[in-house]
Amino acid sequence: MERRSHRLLVYAFALGLAHLAFLIGQELVRARALALERARLEEALSAARLRVERLKAEAEAAQDPLHLEALARRMGFVGKEETLYPHGKLR
Repeated sequence: MERRSHRLLVYAFALGLAHLAFLIGQELVRARALALERARLEEALSAARLRVERLKAEAEAAQDPLHLEALARRMGFVGKEETLYPHGKLR
């Protein structure tokens, strides 16, 4: 009888160890997935911050009259007293 209960305890211990190994493996997989997600989100945040900085610079430049004039000229507008000739030259 003692051997039978001893064998049952050994099996229960082995099953417990297997379960523990499974749980540790599961947590390692979860930790890896979270680390990858965090890296992806940090990269997206970095890209968003760069875009915000570019937009701020563009908004500041939009207040500059020289910048606005350069944009208008690139779009083909000319000044009140200027004439645009066929080859794109001003007179």
